[in-house]
Amino acid sequence: MEKDTPHSAASPSAGDAPYLLPSTFSPWRNHEEFVGEDNISIAPSNDERRSSSIETLRGYPPPHADETENSRPPVFQQSSFFRSSKAAGTQSEDEELMLRPDDHGMQPKTEVVITAGDSTQEKRGATRRTRFKEMLSRSLSATLLNKNESSPPNGNYDSIGEEPPAAAMHHRTESYPMQSVDLPRVVVAEERPSSSDSDDDIDLDGLAARYERPPLDCHARQDVYVKRRSWTYIVLAALSVYSTLLSGLWFVVSIVQPRYGKGVSSNENIRISPSTATLICTLIAKTIELSFVTVFVAFIGQVLTRRAFVKKAGGVTLAEMTMRNWVIQPGSLLTYWEGIPFAAPTLLGMLTLIATVCAMFYTTASDAMVSPKLKYGGWESRSLDGLVKASYANPFHVQKACLTPIDANLDDDSAAESCLDIQYSGQSYHNLFTFMGEWQAIHSNKTSTMDTLSSRPVGKHNLYDNTTMVSSWIETGPGNPQAAFAIHSRVINNVTLAMPHPGIYTAATDPKNEILQPEDLAGVGEYSIHASVVSPAVNVLCANMAADELAPLVYTRWPDARTEDTDYPSQKIGVEDWFNDVPPPTENQWLNRTAADDVFRWGPKYQRRPPVFQLYPIDYNMITNTSVAESDAIYILAKSGNVDDYTLCEMRSWVTPKCSTQFDLSGISGGTIRAHCEDQSDKDSYIAGSGNDDVNDPPYASVDWRNLADEWRLSMDLNGGVQNNNASNARIMTNFILEKPELNPLLPSMAEALAVLASSTLVAGSLSSTFRQRWDYQEMDMADGVYESFHVSMRTQQYTSSHVQAWQAVFYVVLGLVLLINIACLLYILFYRTGLVSDYTEPQNLFALTLNSPPSAALAGSCGHGPDSAEMVVPWRVAYSSTANHYFFEEACDCRKLGMQDIHTHQSFASGAELLSPHSRSSAKNFDNYKRLSGSKTWL
Repeated sequence: MEKDTPHSAASPSAGDAPYLLPSTFSPWRNHEEFVGEDNISIAPSNDERRSSSIETLRGYPPPHADETENSRPPVFQQSSFFRSSKAAGTQSEDEELMLRPDDHGMQPKTEVVITAGDSTQEKRGATRRTRFKEMLSRSLSATLLNKNESSPPNGNYDSIGEEPPAAAMHHRTESYPMQSVDLPRVVVAEERPSSSDSDDDIDLDGLAARYERPPLDCHARQDVYVKRRSWTYIVLAALSVYSTLLSGLWFVVSIVQPRYGKGVSSNENIRISPSTATLICTLIAKTIELSFVTVFVAFIGQVLTRRAFVKKAGGVTLAEMTMRNWVIQPGSLLTYWEGIPFAAPTLLGMLTLIATVCAMFYTTASDAMVSPKLKYGGWESRSLDGLVKASYANPFHVQKACLTPIDANLDDDSAAESCLDIQYSGQSYHNLFTFMGEWQAIHSNKTSTMDTLSSRPVGKHNLYDNTTMVSSWIETGPGNPQAAFAIHSRVINNVTLAMPHPGIYTAATDPKNEILQPEDLAGVGEYSIHASVVSPAVNVLCANMAADELAPLVYTRWPDARTEDTDYPSQKIGVEDWFNDVPPPTENQWLNRTAADDVFRWGPKYQRRPPVFQLYPIDYNMITNTSVAESDAIYILAKSGNVDDYTLCEMRSWVTPKCSTQFDLSGISGGTIRAHCEDQSDKDSYIAGSGNDDVNDPPYASVDWRNLADEWRLSMDLNGGVQNNNASNARIMTNFILEKPELNPLLPSMAEALAVLASSTLVAGSLSSTFRQRWDYQEMDMADGVYESFHVSMRTQQYTSSHVQAWQAVFYVVLGLVLLINIACLLYILFYRTGLVSDYTEPQNLFALTLNSPPSAALAGSCGHGPDSAEMVVPWRVAYSSTANHYFFEEACDCRKLGMQDIHTHQSFASGAELLSPHSRSSAKNFDNYKRLSGSKTWL
């Protein structure tokens, strides 16, 4: 029994003028054979013929004509592109829709739905309206109404219902007039037993509603081109310019390695602190990295998207699309590695790998090469200014410089002298103790061969408790005892010790010279100075003499000497005023001649008077003489218990031009000042580098130093042998007296020990003294002082944009490659192409385009876990339907050429019902997992 439905087709009359609805994916096809000027012919479509052939081949009998024409549901009626409507002259519902105003909308009344329920029921879907349908219907209705043709058919689309149960298992075909779908899709419908799991599962009807019908409503709202005035292009171009300029600046800075001086310092008065400078550099480097990644990912997207549009190109593969993830997520190289073997060997793939490595290490490279860090610069030649207040060894200035709270109001007579005695005593004994400590290690080792003066330990002195002054032995030629013995036939111990000029410390720390101090560099800064200044020196000349040879110099051996006995048996001593018996100095009075006049340069030949002593000291004792008129020396007479001879020592001091002063100051290890002497290659010695005209002047022994030394020997009671006090200092010194004409490699000599003991006087006499060999000022002691300039070679630590270790130069490659890639991307964006295109590698764009593209057998089976390696290399291109104004993905070549499964296999052309049947659900586990996931809760 036939039942009329709203969708039953009436036979078109000769006067009817039906219209055609095109497919969204293809232009109108075969409309010429249906619509003519005067008649209409209805013929079975190609799809109908193919459907009939497939059913015949599968063994199903063709449906009877009398049963299928009217009684079969519309889904099995082979529909053409149009249908006749109701009686002529009656306005159909579709015509009413076409005549509606624009704001009312126009939607098809029903949606294609496959139902598994009652065959007599029709499932109504939500009506949908597209811009394309509205324009098409409006244009067609206007054409048809102008010709006064018959009304349009009853509906825009064929309604598709459920097949009768008798034919439920029959395979049937459905054909859509789509140019992009060339093969019929074979739909296999099977009955599935109901299950409690079906509530969470997607049944056949739902799956068919999602996948059986191509998207007909995607009418592109905008063109794929992104214009230059668009916000996207402006931002991308700005990021590219920023990244290029800043990466170029970073690369140049890493090469130039600028030094920031006081611009970056921990001093509160400085503009930028080191931590702030490092933070700023790291922040800028991070912005360069982020902008570089953004621009390069956009560059990849532009290249791949444009290639996807080019028909002659090979298309774009999923492996190539994943390259953008390498840069954004470098870890994806390990987690999603399937596409790497296919994408990496390409030119774009290799470039992407390089960009990935550069992006990963750019901030690290910036920290190693650009972030400010303390580093030594090169040696530079400049002048420093030092404050000078007095001549060398000026005793009055030295006394005033001694720090004591006792002023003239408390002790006008001896306040300064008492302070100076404490200073001398403390510093001198400290220096001697340090010196003996070095020798103790040598003596205990018993393996020393240091028998030449230049190789033996030197004296050290502490300046301001934070700087160590290291002396140097000079004039080592005359200091050879063997050579002296060959000349004078006696044991002679002659040494000269030069100390560095302590005024360098004051000049280096003077703000006038603008040298960054360690406290300005977070307490860890350093600098080195080689100054062309004079060095104070002390000479100690000791000679072993017999008692008879000393008789002209010992008062108790003089004729008519006034003596008295001592506590020591057979020892005589001059009376208290014995010095009154010594002849006063006159023009021709040089006192007695001795066998050692040429050794000590006494007598008329040298215009120098010898000393006179009150008595002979007993063993392990010393006596001194500092009262020789117009003398520049002090004398010490000592007696060792190991030899029969007495030892007479002369001590003098002067400033020498043979040295340079080297000052190294560190915020961690403190300061060190060294005297670097008698080095012919030293360009910073006073002789070579000062440029003064007094470099050739002979050294003049300082008379003032003799006055300092007098106070110095009183502070330590070096004259204790007069009372036979057996002082410890005298016993130590006399144990160092040479017994034979050679230096003991395991012990210091007495001359060496005395020089070290007296080194404190050199430091005290040099503070605030001149840096030159000659005194050129009228006043010997200037309260305010004057600044003297002197030449130095110096290198300083400053915060510098540079690498510290040599191996860190490898980061030049990272900085350089980022700059080159930025330049290439900038040129591509600004000049190579006019504007941009929509980036279909962006997730949102890729999702929209893929969702509105026809299904493909090339990715069959990948909906769960994702594509495999073989599917990663399937090329795709972007196709376009001008009729529907629709973009979509399609395969760029035959998948079978790439080793993919045949698209004509059972699973490739099945509708999906077979895969969802209970028999094909290997799927029980997959479904359980899906059910568990779909029923779980989300927290973020």
